[in-house]
Amino acid sequence: MLVLTRKCGEQIMIDKGKIQIKVLYGRRGIVALGILAPDDIDVDRKEIFLRKMASNTQPRLK
Repeated sequence: MLVLTRKCGEQIMIDKGKIQIKVLYGRRGIVALGILAPDDIDVDRKEIFLRKMASNTQPRLK
């Protein structure tokens, strides 16, 4: 895992700038991030990702 530190307003660039993560603000242990990514890249919070994965593994009724 790569660990980076950033201040509010600073960014992290991924894959030659295709994905950009900006620190919007931080307070009381909460950090707000802004994420710009191409439409073909899914960006989810972990709990949403896990819910999607769980629903994809259950058999679908026709």
